[in-house]
Amino acid sequence: MDELCDRFGIERPPELPDDHWVCVEREGQRLKRSLEADDAWQALSDLKCMVESIARIVLEIEGTPATPNASFDGIVKRAHELLARQPGHELAYDTPFGNIATQSNKIVLNLATIRNTYGGGHGRARTPILKDEMVTLAFDGALLWSRWALRRLGYFSLGRPNALVEDLVVRNKTFHSGKLKERLMAANLPDAAEDHQRSIGVAVGRRAMQGTFVVRRDGLDPCLESDDLNTWPRDYRLGLAYGLWFDRGDRITITAGSVRWALGVLEPVSDCGDELKEWVDAIVRIRNSGGVSDDWQESRAVADFVKSQLRVRPEQEKFALQRLADNITPEPLF
Repeated sequence: MDELCDRFGIERPPELPDDHWVCVEREGQRLKRSLEADDAWQALSDLKCMVESIARIVLEIEGTPATPNASFDGIVKRAHELLARQPGHELAYDTPFGNIATQSNKIVLNLATIRNTYGGGHGRARTPILKDEMVTLAFDGALLWSRWALRRLGYFSLGRPNALVEDLVVRNKTFHSGKLKERLMAANLPDAAEDHQRSIGVAVGRRAMQGTFVVRRDGLDPCLESDDLNTWPRDYRLGLAYGLWFDRGDRITITAGSVRWALGVLEPVSDCGDELKEWVDAIVRIRNSGGVSDDWQESRAVADFVKSQLRVRPEQEKFALQRLADNITPEPLF
């Protein structure tokens, strides 16, 4: 990795799996050998292969791998589109800087023609005339785009929903301060597919119910404090609420806190009556009526809180809310 960085300014992104990075590394090593052999024609082909490797890795991580015979232009354009929308700490989005990235993509798309016309790997009748500046320009354009893509690829890897869900509730990975916040940003929730938003929300809710403070602080508390459906979308909120009430075996995990939290994150969502009805039906079917805390006063308070929501929530939710309140109301003390 140090060799690639020293020679080409190519650095391994954090969190990029080994099997992906080794592909970039090998292409970079081939490129280095071609340069050392003073074979500029082959170096142009190797340069194109390194760019294509990076682009194919993006599509592989996205879950839409390119076919072996897919065109270079199509692969690189799609990879660029995915990376251009990738949020991350210290990444630039302002229009002038975004324009630079866009122009670098247009430049690098010329590599396929350059390779076909001048590069090695073809059985030619005559060696093409290749001037020093032609090689320099090709390297300038390819490395500009490659460095930009790799800076974003680490965040892109971090934000893939399957990996994040697995770390939260399958591997029960330890999240240090700020790490889940970074990964939720990388997941790009506002632009994620609805099923991805919901699966991440479910995982965060379930992990929060295991008492993981960092997960609650980074994935639950900010959602409770915000009514913004762009930052914390509808389906993330629905998933979060479900994860606070049901574990991986669909066993009920409601507590005094999780009842308040779930209804709190749903506060800006005005069209969740069907989901709420389904969840409450399951709770009433499985759970015996009674308080959700050993503290009678706390149980009574949270039941009263649910009843208070009848005054402010949409009409289609009220029957479910009344049934939930009835189910969690504690028996009288005497």
